[in-house]
Amino acid sequence: MRHKIKSNNKIMKTNIQLPLEYAKAFKSADIRGIYPTQINEEVAYRTAKAFVQHFNLKKMVLARDMRISSLSIRKAFIKGIREQGADVLDIGLAGTPAMYYMAGRYKMAGAVITASHNPKEFNGIKLVEAGAIPLTDKTGLCAIQKMVEENNFIPAKKKGKLQKKSIGAEYKKYVQQFVKFESKKKIDIVVDAGNGMAVTLAPILCKGLPFKIHKMFFKLDGSFPNRASNPTLAKNNKQIRDVIKKRKPDFGAAFDGDVDRVAFFDEKGDMVNSAVIGALIAAHMLKQKAGQTFVYTNFTSKSYEETVRSHGGKVLRARVGHAFIKRMMREKTAVFSCEHSAHFYFKDNFYTDSGIITLLYVAELYAHARDEGKTFSQLVKEFDHYHQEEEILIRVADKKKVLKKINEKYKTMKSFKCDNFDGLHAVSKEYWFTLKMSVTEDALKLIIEGRDKKQVKQKQKEILSLVGKLG
Repeated sequence: MRHKIKSNNKIMKTNIQLPLEYAKAFKSADIRGIYPTQINEEVAYRTAKAFVQHFNLKKMVLARDMRISSLSIRKAFIKGIREQGADVLDIGLAGTPAMYYMAGRYKMAGAVITASHNPKEFNGIKLVEAGAIPLTDKTGLCAIQKMVEENNFIPAKKKGKLQKKSIGAEYKKYVQQFVKFESKKKIDIVVDAGNGMAVTLAPILCKGLPFKIHKMFFKLDGSFPNRASNPTLAKNNKQIRDVIKKRKPDFGAAFDGDVDRVAFFDEKGDMVNSAVIGALIAAHMLKQKAGQTFVYTNFTSKSYEETVRSHGGKVLRARVGHAFIKRMMREKTAVFSCEHSAHFYFKDNFYTDSGIITLLYVAELYAHARDEGKTFSQLVKEFDHYHQEEEILIRVADKKKVLKKINEKYKTMKSFKCDNFDGLHAVSKEYWFTLKMSVTEDALKLIIEGRDKKQVKQKQKEILSLVGKLG
């Protein structure tokens, strides 16, 4: 990438143009868009310079995923960091949780080149402050976007250094200290890496732990040849469900592209609601220490909230999204949180989400249950009280207008108790739903749950029909 530099004693400016739709890549908690029309090497180059200059960074850690465009975006990002005078600790191909670990453990800012669970045509940049604190539009992303647009940077007196480091052994030791297996009897687990960064977890899963791992799609491939990156969608987890039904393991787990999400499947091949997994973990934590605080969202199944309360814990509601959850956890010293989207957050992991730590934690709890003669489905049944439909994205012409009309309608219905925390949250005796605006698209997101599966499906159709008429 060539840059013609015009400089004086105060600023320097490149002449390369940004993509026409670059503004669409700047979200509320990260930078993510379609490559190369919304995010490209120039966006990465300028973002790196802006990040260093805005936070006056001297050194930062960087990782990347296996997406086809990640290598060139990484190269441009490193160029920007070093030209702006900061050193780079490049840990190479690694999942987002590994970058969080480095940023938390060594108290330095960090970035990972990834589009997480998004389709193959996307890429992005997740930025964190020292301590693995996520950057948001309120804490620096807006300022960075403005600097990217203006393209004026104070020249550094000295170019930063590049250091490459393999953290495999160190990271393995770190995540394995979260669990302790008393029995050496093997736990048979089907693991679907989805051709994503979970492939790099093989040494953690296969060495030093009592696991028998059946690997699915353990070859890094940014084109996602076997399934799309989001494992929580039914269309993307059909293959692991089929394998489980055939092999009959103890349970299964499937990861997203950057390993910050993990979906669980019982020995029958049925996907377990993430909130049920969260309830399992929360109940165990509260047995260890009563009165601890946990975080949830409108989209999290009530099974989780009710479990925390019934086991003597405290619950706090946060907005949907990792940055908002992490902020509340830090502010209230909450020990754990889970989202419907298969993110699991641990205070002891620098308040960040980790698919691999969650898998190890669940495997340890299953090992204890197995000693009592329980299967995985029997273990989670205690916490599974409701039926929740898969999240639906409803495209509309004017999301704000449609949501306002639906809000007005349900607030007049005496059978519902409504609030407007993070969208419309409407609760009746038999079912409840949340309808909120998508941050990135002209659409509304709907999630609905209730006591009866048939009724929930019918009510979902009614709400979709209403939105269709208004939108």
